[in-house]
Parts: sequence; C-alpha cells; structure tokens
Amino acid sequence: MYEAFYGLKEKPFNLHPDPEYLYMSEGHEDTYTHLEYAIAESKGFVVVTGEIGSGKTTLLNYLINEIPADMHVGLINNTHIPPSQFIKLICREYELDTENMDKSGMIELFHEFLLEQYSKHKRVILIIDEAQNLSAKTLEEIRLLSNLESEKYYLLQIILVGQPELKYKLQRKDLEQLSQRITVHCHLYGLNEKDVGEYIRYRLEVAGAKQTNIFNSAAIRAIAQHSKGIPRLINILCDTALVYGYADSLKEIGDRIVNDVVKERAAGGIFYEAAKAQDSAASQAPSSTSISNHSIEPESYNGELTVIRERIQLIESRLQHFEAMLSDFSKQHEAILQNKNQRDEIVIDLFKLLKDSMERRLDTLLRVARLER
Repeated sequence: MYEAFYGLKEKPFNLHPDPEYLYMSEGHEDTYTHLEYAIAESKGFVVVTGEIGSGKTTLLNYLINEIPADMHVGLINNTHIPPSQFIKLICREYELDTENMDKSGMIELFHEFLLEQYSKHKRVILIIDEAQNLSAKTLEEIRLLSNLESEKYYLLQIILVGQPELKYKLQRKDLEQLSQRITVHCHLYGLNEKDVGEYIRYRLEVAGAKQTNIFNSAAIRAIAQHSKGIPRLINILCDTALVYGYADSLKEIGDRIVNDVVKERAAGGIFYEAAKAQDSAASQAPSSTSISNHSIEPESYNGELTVIRERIQLIESRLQHFEAMLSDFSKQHEAILQNKNQRDEIVIDLFKLLKDSMERRLDTLLRVARLER
C-alpha cells in the first residue's frame, strides 16, 4: 500500500516476531547476554519476563537462530493445557512416539531421550513461551522434569518466558522449590525516547528505506509517550501513521498524525488512556476553529461547508486504505497464529477498529447533512 510511496521494499512495522527486525536496545542486549551465558554454562532454570509486546518472542526467535547445531531445542507456546498432557506435548516437540503410553511411560521415554543426547554430547533445551498461563500444577510438573539429571550436569535446560504475572506466580509458597532452582532471571522493560527513535529508524532501514527520517522528532516524542516504549505498540502506531501519511500524501510524519492514530485506536481499547488525556487537554484549551464553540456567519457558511466536504473525502480515502490495511493485516496474522484464542482476539480487535472507523464516518456525514438543511 504505502511501501512505494515511502521508498520501502516491505512493511517495516509488521507485528510478527521476525528476528531480522530485532532492535537490540540496552535492555534486549542485556537479556540476550544473560541467556547466552545461561545456555553456555548450562545454568538449569532461566526465567525471562516482560510487558506484553516488549519483544520477548522476537528475542527468543533470534536466540533460537543463533543456538549451535549441537543443541536440541524445543519450543512450546501452547500453555493452555492440563498438567497431565504437558509431558506428552514435550515428547511430541522432540518427535518422540508416545502412542499407547501412560504418563509414567512418557516420562521414562523422555529420560531415555535425554540420556541418549547426553551420550552424544548434545544439549537439550526446552523453551516455554507464554509461561504465565501455566498452572501451578503444570509448573510443578516442569520442576519434576528438571530432576532428570546426571550426577554433575543438567540433562535438560528449561527457559520460561512470560508476562510479569509469571514473576508473581513464581513467588507463591507452593512453588518455592521451583523458584529456588531459577539461576537467571531477566526482565524486559519498555524503550526510552532515544531508543524509540533508534528502533523506528532501524526498522525502516531493514525494510529498505533510503531516508529513515520519515518520522520527525515531534512524532517520535508522541510515539514514545503513547506507546510507553513497548515495541508492539510502536509498530501499531507507526504502521497506521504511515497509512494516514500516505492518504494525505505526506512524506514526513508529524505528531498530528500520531495523535489521530491514537484517537482512532482508542475505541478498540488500545491507547484509550492516551486518547482520554488528549481529549481532556483539548477541552481545556481555547479553540478558534471549533464549529460548536462559535456561530458561523452567513458569508462564511459556504467556506465552512467546503472544508467539511473536503474532510469527508479525506475520511473516505483513509477508510479505503484502512480497510485494505485491515485485510492485509488479517491475512498475515492468519498465517502465523496457531492458537485459536489469539486468532479470535485479533479478529475481534480488527472488527472493533473497522466499526469505529465506520461510526466516525457516519457521524461526519450526519453533521454535514444537518449543516445543509
């Protein structure tokens, strides 16, 4: 849609966790260094937490790509399963045949697999993403798996990755034995304003942009403020802002476009607080252009009507681009989302977004109709 207009080879702010687009902020680099150290030294249990959209999965994908070939890595992201099924899921991840086996048989099979890999001087690493969804009983099952070790070495290294709830869950008294086994714990925070600017320019550069100053300093400040430095929210703001900029034929994105995006997305729950703060500030500031705050003189009526009609055309243009973006967005996520709950959440969010755009368009048309009476 907007790629050619801004000189891009592809969209730079897609939401899927592509390791090629990983921007190594100080926090991400620190977390990656700790993970590297934990794996190199076989440190057993590792926990990585971070806010929703902070880049945990992207960092994981980058880590997996960098792990040496002599390490056997398993990745589990379906954590909404009962404890009795978890060992079966692990065995399947390592391509072990569990047909007609009970739980004890699967544990024995997995232990034999670990011993076999150890005899071949190969390490086994189990990464569990979205670990905050694991029940206390499932976490206890995972702890028991860690007992499958040799006299001097861990046969299995486990990395738990999740939202901050995971950190609090591990503080429970009934999970004290598991907490004591955690040797490395990292937390990913949001980016600061400087990193937000570097993050945006880095992704534009990876996407092929020759000019990486598409977003001016005011826009970057607004993006940093509204996103709180969370990469996923930065992506949502930037991608939609590029659609708006393309619709308005703007080669440079400023804070006005970013604030418009925030208001548009507020109805879907994203940036609601930021939009609320904007509206509060706007209501306290005097306005010389608001139709509702002053009467329209007869001689200026036609001019005001022309402005409104131009605005309607702009809204219609944006809506068409928005619908195209939503269609593309839906297709991309359909291909990468395997979890039904995640897919449903995205679809609901998209429909809310489309509904809000349609309602705004209808409201504007009704206002014009009233003016023309």
